[in-house]
Formats: sequence, C-alpha cells, structure tokens
Amino acid sequence: MHIEELAVNIQPLSQEIICAAQLRFDQLIKPVGSLAQLESMTSRYAGIIGSSDKQLVVIPENRLLLVWGDVRQSAKIERAMKSENLLSVFAETVRAKVIPLLVTGENVYDLLEEGAMLTGEYIGEEKAGLVCLGGYETAPLDCWQQFAEEEDGLLFLEKLRCPVIAAMTGAILQAAGMRIPIMLDGLATCLAAFAAAKFNPHVLAYCFAGDESGEDGSADLLRRLQLQAPLRLSLKSGEGVGALACLQLFDAGIKAYTEMETFEEAGVHSEKEDFSLKVQEDRKLKK
Repeated sequence: MHIEELAVNIQPLSQEIICAAQLRFDQLIKPVGSLAQLESMTSRYAGIIGSSDKQLVVIPENRLLLVWGDVRQSAKIERAMKSENLLSVFAETVRAKVIPLLVTGENVYDLLEEGAMLTGEYIGEEKAGLVCLGGYETAPLDCWQQFAEEEDGLLFLEKLRCPVIAAMTGAILQAAGMRIPIMLDGLATCLAAFAAAKFNPHVLAYCFAGDESGEDGSADLLRRLQLQAPLRLSLKSGEGVGALACLQLFDAGIKAYTEMETFEEAGVHSEKEDFSLKVQEDRKLKK
C-alpha cells in the first residue's frame, strides 16, 4: 500500500468510546480526575482499540521499540543489536522488544514507504499491540521551525533533509493505519509525528508523548502537536529510553481502569461531585 493510500485510510477515533472510558474513570472509587494523564491516556487507548469494555481494555502484551538510523548511525545500530546495551536493559523491565532498523532509501518517498513497510512487517510478525519509536539522529534539528507552516508532508520532509525522520514518519502512518498506539520519544520522533499529521491529522490521536526531552524546541513541538508528556526526564537523546519509561505509566492507567471498582460495582453510594478533586481544583482557580 502506497503512502497516500495509507494516510487516507487512517480513521478518527470514536469520541463516544473515549467519553465512555472517561466516564468509567469518573465513577471509580476515587476522587474524580485524580489520575490525571493516566486517565486521558487510557481513555484514548480505548478509542484506539475501539472499545471501553474493561474486559477488552487490556495491557498490550507484545510491545516493540523500533530504533531507526541511517548509514551515519550504523555503529550505533550495531551496538543496539547486542542484548547487554542500555536500551535492552530498559526494554526488559517493560517487556518490550528492541528492533534496530537501518534505513536505506535514497529519497523521501522511498524512505516513507520503507518505514511503513518495515513497521507493518514487524507489527505483524510480533503481533505487537503497541509500538515505541526511537531514533539515532546526529544532524541538528533546530531548523524545523523554519518549515513548520509547510502544509505538504513530502515538501516538509524534503526541506528537513533527515532520512531517519522520513522513515519514522512512514512508521507512524503505518501503525496508525493498523490502529496501533505509538509512544514517541524525543524531538526526532515528535517531528516525525508532526510530518505524519500533514498527511492526515487524525494520526496524532494514535500518538502518545512519553517524555518531554531536554532537546531544544521539544516543549514547543509538543504544544504544536497538542500532546502532553507525563515525564520530563531532561534526556538529550531520543533513542527510546523516555518512551520505554512511560510504558510503566501507560500500564498503570490501564490497570486502574480494569482492576478498580466503580461505586456501582462495589455496591456503595456515588461520590458527591461537590467534594471531588476536580471540582475543588476548579474552585481554587476561580478565586
């Protein structure tokens, strides 16, 4: 499937399902809104899988970290293939499999299709339910703001002149087309999401920001993407550590959703809204 067809087929999430999932969170035996981003991540995850049923909203069993590089980063890619490297240590703690990928495309379009094809193959082979992205990119990326208003995704990537980001853009489009959640990490992966949204803005609903990195422009880019990262680890590299670290929080939100009881399920009275954490915080803001 070519990139244009892939992008067109990415569907918006059901707001009805997302709202139903949030309603369940609101009815759990806890202050309303007290789990903050854990609630919004899980509710959006319910929208991605297409159900708010707590029996179906399960932690993805098979998770991948796709780490992208081109010939300039071939030494790093080779090191990432060894099980004793840093990424593998982090990945093991969250039951993720690290897959280093060396891209070879000679132009932006080929790189997009290469990234999409490889991602689709690994999702299928590993039966992955979630994909984390990381990238080895040594080129300065501070020029992206000059081209931010470029509406054409291909032209934006051509101006950016970064093979790794072009391939990751294809990866994001492919994962979203397969309704697979995507955990971003660092400036390069977020730029890939920014580029992917130029092909189809619905793609951002499938993306989660794992970490607001310490790279210049990271906070500004997340604002543009309207994504909020639960973590601020000040990492200077987007190879995947931030995305892997966020998986612990992603899992925690799902566990709260499926294992905690609502007032009705527990057979007790509902919490009075006037005393909920959300209402109390809103009142403080109005003073």
